[in-house]
Amino acid sequence: MKLDITHIVTLAGSGFGFLLFAGTFGFYFFKHGRKFKFVTKKKFWMPYALGLGVMVLASSCAGGLLALVSGFFTGAGNQGGTLVSRGLTGGDGAAPVAQHTQLTYSGSWIALAVLLFAGLFLWFAKKWEERLLMLSGALTGSTWGLSISLGGLAAWSGIPLANWLGHLIIG
Repeated sequence: MKLDITHIVTLAGSGFGFLLFAGTFGFYFFKHGRKFKFVTKKKFWMPYALGLGVMVLASSCAGGLLALVSGFFTGAGNQGGTLVSRGLTGGDGAAPVAQHTQLTYSGSWIALAVLLFAGLFLWFAKKWEERLLMLSGALTGSTWGLSISLGGLAAWSGIPLANWLGHLIIG
């Protein structure tokens, strides 16, 4: 099976992102005695939100390193969704469901800075749990975050915010 580097989220990829989101939160819900107190802890939400935010912003870059990284994660999510869909539902879910908004030049610099911060966070993370949470958030952000459903709220709010902040700081 060949992994495609793409910025088009398929129905299977969007479903895989949602499954990963629900699975991550479900695992921690049961791990912490069926309580959602773990959500308030920084060691949970910081790596997950950082991974999710990085991939939503990176998926909105037109080219370069950020587009290559996000395209790899989106392609991996689509492939994972296709494998799960074929095995469990019998369909492949190849229909595209992505809406695509672009970062401006200044907003792309903000996304690059966030990617650098995420890379440093991954490098200096003390436990593997933090790294896995960040990767789970990144896969969710690259698939579910750019779909036109509920996950698209991250793209509708985060991308204009990064563009505005980049315009404010860089010009």
